[in-house]
Amino acid sequence: MAKRSEDASSPLWEIVELEAFSTPQKTQQSRRQRYVRALKTWLTGQRAAQRHAIEEQKLRKLPEVRLAHLAPPIDWSRPATALGETLDRTFYQQPVVIFITPPYGGHQQIVSQWARDQQVMLAESPSVEALLAADTDWIMAFDGQQRWALPALERCFLRNHAGIQGVRAFLERALGGHLGQGVIGCDSWSYAFLKHIIGLDSVPTLTLQAVEGEQLAEYFIGAGSGHQALTVYSTRTGEPLTVESQQTHKHESDMQYLAVHCRGQLGIARSYWREQLREPIEESGHDDELWLLDALNEAELTNETGDVATLVLHSLLVHGGLCDQALPEVVPFTRSETLNARMVLSRQGVLTHYEGRWQVAPLAYTSVRELLSSRNYLIDPL
Repeated sequence: MAKRSEDASSPLWEIVELEAFSTPQKTQQSRRQRYVRALKTWLTGQRAAQRHAIEEQKLRKLPEVRLAHLAPPIDWSRPATALGETLDRTFYQQPVVIFITPPYGGHQQIVSQWARDQQVMLAESPSVEALLAADTDWIMAFDGQQRWALPALERCFLRNHAGIQGVRAFLERALGGHLGQGVIGCDSWSYAFLKHIIGLDSVPTLTLQAVEGEQLAEYFIGAGSGHQALTVYSTRTGEPLTVESQQTHKHESDMQYLAVHCRGQLGIARSYWREQLREPIEESGHDDELWLLDALNEAELTNETGDVATLVLHSLLVHGGLCDQALPEVVPFTRSETLNARMVLSRQGVLTHYEGRWQVAPLAYTSVRELLSSRNYLIDPL
């Protein structure tokens, strides 16, 4: 895997080939290790190292209205522009280019925006009912098209014999140059699965480069997301977080801890940022005083997680989320076993329901990925 130099400074929206993707530079100590140490310190009453920082019990969550202003939804138009520039510069002769991101990474929105900007045909994914019936009529929409975009390849298959035939036929025609030129958006987990069973080694595959802590600082604290620069204090040190401080003390900075924990994925990092932002419970004289919690409030799984739950989690990631109608069709368990495991996981906060599908929640994604990796499941390349 490619390495970035210590002094490398790259734009937030850097489009790279998959082989050039690299996770953020490691901090001197993992956030999880530091969190465990902080917990032990709290239990023994030894708080000398944090004597200048505010007690987290004196802080409260921000109302959603304020969070929406301080951490608005990510604007995917800029990476869409960067994707277009990369395609025009290097891949203009390729019949198909695949663009992948991990969950909450924006591939669907980015490819859709690129298609609208370029005024090319924006294809729709087949319905769940069509996939369950092994219907391949959805491929006909590409016939006669010179240029097209398919934003969400993960919505075009189910991991069973009938549900895989359509995407196999589509990819064979597309990669053979029989459907004009296209850009395919795909979840990184779906990409890993399709590459394993169909083979995508010859297809140019692009992604967003992982972001470092200083880039997160510019985005969240600076003006990178379109709002005015913020003053946010660290509950760990009591010091204000600034873009300059994150650059100067990169390997011990709060933002670098966050970048490493989220594997440099902005979509996941945004969820943690929103969860960790706090304001004083009592009036401080500063209406805009904000604090960033040190500990991560996330749903974690243990090695005791059963086989049914583990396979349900993997299936949801491979498909980019599934509804209750489709989920039992892709796991080797009874419908009642499958849905019971799904309900337990949703009660634990590991799953979230969005647009009719159950997905691994952003604050559980790191823990779920670590669990699946430890059990030798096929994982994504990002």
